[in-house]
Amino acid sequence: MTRLYPRSTLRRIILAHEPTMSLSKNVDIELYVLYQLFLHRLITEASRQAQLTHDSIIQSRHVSRALKVVLQQFKG
Repeated sequence: MTRLYPRSTLRRIILAHEPTMSLSKNVDIELYVLYQLFLHRLITEASRQAQLTHDSIIQSRHVSRALKVVLQQFKG
């Protein structure tokens, strides 16, 4: 079974941003799943924005509009 992402690289990136924090064993997996969920919602919302303007192709303006909506959902 191949890995979808290199765990060691992701852990190094996280530690580079927060060097004083200790990481639990599977925090990188959780962050990866949240990242994938964010991208899925962004694509879904951008598609919805494209349908509202009767476009068949998702353009950067659709993603920009969708980003505002999705970031509000992920604000916590």
